[in-house]
Amino acid sequence: MKKAITISVITIIGLLLAVLIFLSIRSSRIVYNNDNAIGNSAGNLNNGGLFCEYNDKIYFANPYDYNKLYVMNSDCTNAMKLNDDSVASINVCGSYIYYVKNNFKQETIGTIFRGQLFGVYRCNLNGESLKALYDSLSGTIALSGNSLYYQHYSDTTPLAFHKVDIAGKKDTKISDTPYSPACVHNGTIYFSDPVGKHNILSYDTKTDKTSVLYDCNSYLADVENGYAYYIDLSKNYSLVRLNTSNKTLELLYGEKGNKVVNYNVYGNKIFFQVESTDGMTGLYRMNIDGTQIETIAIGNITNIHCTSKYTFFQYYEDQGVLYRVSTSGADTSVEQITIK
Repeated sequence: MKKAITISVITIIGLLLAVLIFLSIRSSRIVYNNDNAIGNSAGNLNNGGLFCEYNDKIYFANPYDYNKLYVMNSDCTNAMKLNDDSVASINVCGSYIYYVKNNFKQETIGTIFRGQLFGVYRCNLNGESLKALYDSLSGTIALSGNSLYYQHYSDTTPLAFHKVDIAGKKDTKISDTPYSPACVHNGTIYFSDPVGKHNILSYDTKTDKTSVLYDCNSYLADVENGYAYYIDLSKNYSLVRLNTSNKTLELLYGEKGNKVVNYNVYGNKIFFQVESTDGMTGLYRMNIDGTQIETIAIGNITNIHCTSKYTFFQYYEDQGVLYRVSTSGADTSVEQITIK
């Protein structure tokens, strides 16, 4: 009888161990994306990647809590901290959140995105199971399929263009040129060349080939639905768009004495920041064809992030306070929003 009891106990223990091993393997198994998956919009990533909307949730860096990682509903309700990392360049897709960490200090809040970012990290949607895919100085990151493209710092190459797979098993240098991976569209990354004439270039993630999309003097190129939007440095920082099929160029905004220094395209709207010599410095909104220009806020605006319901922004001089406005609604009144 004692022998039978001993065998039963050993059997139960063996089964429990088998279940634990199975659960451990299952929890560590990577859930992969389709080849054209992306993690955030180009406009948001070009603005620091502090907000990212995915499946009716907004994952964001909370300015009221040292830019730590939070999540809330798309209507800004039920905000909740996910972990204690100060984050930027947020990408969300499938089962994971990807981001870079931020050497955040309250006294340097106005300069937190000037060489203070490091690492490429992955965690579950609940903020747990954090894994470092790269753990040194970095810049903007963007998801394309099952790879994260990012700006990589090293002692030999101060800033280069790299990719690392979402499992963190293979890191590859693509170019010594510090291309920004912010704009990902159907497996192709588009960017303004940071050297030379600043042409709009395209990088095919499947073939690893880089080619010229359009010969121009561009800044912050963003390709959306058959158009390439960019700030034209040769036209006094005007905002233009190129029809990528017939190469027709349209002027969207360009007024004497006014320079477009930042923008974000979302749906049928463009939010853009103007620097002006005649008191017109501020945030504006217009249709993607350049019609119906509306004033949103006067002043030096930064961190313009668009989601389906709201567009969030901050004043450059006070980045500890967050504001929102309807992204596409008729009401353009601005609200200060506090998230605790």
